[in-house]
Amino acid sequence: MAAKTALQVVVTGGAGQIAYSLIPLIARGLVFGAETRVNLRLLDIPPSAMALEGVAMEIQDSLFLTVLDGVIATTDEAKAFEGAQVAILLGGFPRRPGMERGDLIGKNAGIMKRMGEALERYASRNCKVVVVANPAPTNCIVLASHAPSIPRKNISCLSRLDHDRMVGMLLHEANRCLAEASGSVGNGTLGGVSDGGGGGGSRRRLGQADIRGVCVWGNHSNSQVPDASAVEFFVDGRWTPAASVIRDAAWLTLSSNAHERFDADGEAVLGLAEAVRGRGAAVLGARKLSSAMSAANAIAGHLSDWLVRPSAPAAPGLSAAAPAAPGAPQIVSMGVASDGNPFGVPEGLFCSFPVRCLGDGEWSFAEGFLLKEEAGHQLSLSVQELQEEKAMVLDALGGDASVQPPPSPRGGGGAAVGAVATLAKASGVRSNGTPISSL
Repeated sequence: MAAKTALQVVVTGGAGQIAYSLIPLIARGLVFGAETRVNLRLLDIPPSAMALEGVAMEIQDSLFLTVLDGVIATTDEAKAFEGAQVAILLGGFPRRPGMERGDLIGKNAGIMKRMGEALERYASRNCKVVVVANPAPTNCIVLASHAPSIPRKNISCLSRLDHDRMVGMLLHEANRCLAEASGSVGNGTLGGVSDGGGGGGSRRRLGQADIRGVCVWGNHSNSQVPDASAVEFFVDGRWTPAASVIRDAAWLTLSSNAHERFDADGEAVLGLAEAVRGRGAAVLGARKLSSAMSAANAIAGHLSDWLVRPSAPAAPGLSAAAPAAPGAPQIVSMGVASDGNPFGVPEGLFCSFPVRCLGDGEWSFAEGFLLKEEAGHQLSLSVQELQEEKAMVLDALGGDASVQPPPSPRGGGGAAVGAVATLAKASGVRSNGTPISSL
């Protein structure tokens, strides 16, 4: 997405921990490309104004001269969104202990309504948007309905973090199995597999260019469907089905039982799907903070594949899915509008699908991707949850999720929006549905 003039990028939740990890990636040219100058606007709520100013100080102190043309740290939506060409929406109400799904949806629906109105009033009509704040797919519905001038195909949500988690777990398990098969376990190399520099029976360690066919379907919640049925590894010069590399085939299945396998210490080994679904909670339990570094890395990969490179390998340190063949568009998991999808998901939702990133802000559904029976069944349950969340949003906003926002000042009239408003009141909706996934 090279630009002669600086690319106008807004990051909401600019004082938060994900932004803190994402900003260096943007500033070093690892997101929009080393040739694209960036004018960065950081937006947060007034209570975070001092922290936001501190982030701006650190950007200056870090001497990020690679691609940054300027930085604005503000609590004023008009300043942040004016002419925005890319919007990264991190800001949202955090999930708190005891908070039910309906509570979080109600809180964030009001925030996303406000962000949609700001996009409609101030942003470029071709602005590309990625929503990270949870519940991300349902937040996209609210956002899109209040920014009707932004094409729905330009609005996306992050499922790349779940995708990358799945890639990482698959590579770890494949390398472990290959190391055991070659007798190279315990030689001091990461995962027991040599990088090819040693002798004996060691083999090259598989990396992210050696795996394809990964897909996460559905909602960003514990109903998501981490589908490994099409996964292959590039081993010994050819693409090999995952079940031929990973000896524990049950670990790969969506119905794998967490207590059927134990490690050397007697601890239960989670099946792949269960491990991916629970990774955010596991990180939160270990760090006492939600995922930030990996979330920022996933956002960088999501935007870079979508806006910059259709088929090139990721820059060092960024996540990627391997292309099917040299020069072919990458297939990645991406939360997009369900309109026109070939997989049977009802229109009017946002949902994670396998898509081909074509570069320059274009993507298409990966139509050749086969949705097998068990994955299809679980996807139908996840879609049902998305439909329930959509109904909750309508209730939380008093049925006005489809109401058009006020006219843009560009169209004549209308006062500028001031600082970010107080968060919307909780809807009071209660649900016993699947918990929303922590980042």
